[in-house]
Amino acid sequence: MPSPNFGPPPQVKSHVPAGYLAPTLQQAISALTPRMYRAAHECHAIYGAGYGAVLANLLGKVSFAVSSNFRIRGHNGKSMPLSLHIRFAGARLSGKTEAHDRFIAPINNAMKSWKKRWLFSNVRPPTLLRKIRAGAAWSMLSMSEGRGHLADSLSRSFEDLSDLHDSNMPPFDRADDDDEDLVENAPDSAIFVTCVNVQDDKNREWLDKHGKSAIESGYLFRLLMMESDELAIEGAGEQQPEFALLDYDDRIVELIASGLIKLRATPANRLPEIKVEPAAEQVLQQAQERFKFMASAMLPERDTIVFAVRLAANARRIAGCTHVFEGYEGAVSPDTMARAVMIAEYFGTCWLATVFPPKPVPAVAQRGRRLLDHLHGCARQAGLHTLSGPKADVEALAPNFGWTKAEMVEAITWICGQGFAQIVPRRENGRRVIKFELVLNPAGFLPGHQGYPPRLI
Repeated sequence: MPSPNFGPPPQVKSHVPAGYLAPTLQQAISALTPRMYRAAHECHAIYGAGYGAVLANLLGKVSFAVSSNFRIRGHNGKSMPLSLHIRFAGARLSGKTEAHDRFIAPINNAMKSWKKRWLFSNVRPPTLLRKIRAGAAWSMLSMSEGRGHLADSLSRSFEDLSDLHDSNMPPFDRADDDDEDLVENAPDSAIFVTCVNVQDDKNREWLDKHGKSAIESGYLFRLLMMESDELAIEGAGEQQPEFALLDYDDRIVELIASGLIKLRATPANRLPEIKVEPAAEQVLQQAQERFKFMASAMLPERDTIVFAVRLAANARRIAGCTHVFEGYEGAVSPDTMARAVMIAEYFGTCWLATVFPPKPVPAVAQRGRRLLDHLHGCARQAGLHTLSGPKADVEALAPNFGWTKAEMVEAITWICGQGFAQIVPRRENGRRVIKFELVLNPAGFLPGHQGYPPRLI
């Protein structure tokens, strides 16, 4: 299988500490196990969906199919579910719908024999919980365009979502007190996967309004979130036959048929458990330390630990999902865990970039940078490494930039405040003159730097 063409790498939007190299989308896709990688690449080539949409939707649908068959051994020896909670925030024409529809198609067909409600869209918390307690103990929240979902109360029912993420049934509230039959027969555990596609602008609004409470509740750390400005391609359509995707369909149908049998006889929290090889545990432990370092630039120390632990737990779940989907025998291997860690780490960098986007550069800083670039250009044209002249001469340039004199003074003040220039009084021919002098910055004039100073904002 040829390596996919991702085009030029996007700019890293997240604030990560110096010395940390963030994984790319290309690395995350390439880390998929063989059958999943081939299905992802073929979905992109045939249907045109962007690789970000493909990765999120493929993982979400595989998680749904495998979580009815197995759980995985946790770091503390207790089993944990293989259900993932994923949100993909993409720009218009990112291929969200194409990826969602193609990967959910075999699930729709295979679940026809499951008589309980299993697929939810814009549903309110009481309705969802009532359906699950009535027997819909294997369900998924999934949609191709989730604008309505982010406006509904379920998207911010953080306690209930956290319980369902761990396959626990949320406790009853007063609204359920008068339903004796529901209380008596409600399951103790349930499988609940989320794979929601939303537009990036709506996700930004949701984070601005609810992000703080989502972090404080702890649920946002459990959510695998990716925001991408990648655009879909035209795709080959019917001109290219499906091979890997048909193999994906067959495996999904096989897993769901097996899951239907198991869940009719076994509660969700007692499904068979996959063990993890000691060497694979070591891989995950090392990754958790890297996750802490990754988040250290944006989160307080306590939250970096929470971030790392939750991301490591998701890496463990991803490893279990790929292990089961590929049909591997025995315990999860170090290779499978390393692949899962790469995918989880990519989601982690996306999470940081989405939750903590770069702040807009203030107008005064933009003017200061523009003036500084102009002055460095003048110095280069004169063959100088620095530039000096009367401050009044610099202020006189204001009309050339379309600025007022006050705006020019602000720009000069910003440049001096950043240490790129200084205002000094001089005596020339017995007269006191206020001079503007660029600070000599040899690094700024090294070959390849085009005379630009380091960006401090």
